[in-house]
Amino acid sequence: MFIAQSVRSNVRELEGCLIRVSAFASLTHQPISVELARSVLKDVLPQKSQLTCDAIVKLVCRHFDVKVQDLKSTKRGRAIAFPRQIAMYLCRKHTSASYPEIGNALGGKDHTTALNAFNRIGERLDEPEVRRHVEELERALLE
Repeated sequence: MFIAQSVRSNVRELEGCLIRVSAFASLTHQPISVELARSVLKDVLPQKSQLTCDAIVKLVCRHFDVKVQDLKSTKRGRAIAFPRQIAMYLCRKHTSASYPEIGNALGGKDHTTALNAFNRIGERLDEPEVRRHVEELERALLE
């Protein structure tokens, strides 16, 4: 399960990782375990970002002075929708989360909502207000 959750690009890469772990275990006479798979595949698997969608959501809520439950709610007012879109944009940009995972992290939203938010904020980055918010949040995330 560890390898299947870590390798999401394609089946060939997944198969290669399984063969690599199996061969190493066979040659060193060790039982296959998650720890063994981690050590054998440390150079192959992408390094997980320490950023999570939950951490980004909390930071966005602090920045915009909104409650997490409001951001995850079905409210559609500008005071909630704009920070929610920025949170979705930052989740997509700074984590390896898929659109469905981002939607779930923000209150069970549909993946198309996350996709739309990412595209909309990306298009609005030339607006000074949007750019300022995104840059401030990214600075805070990367510290």
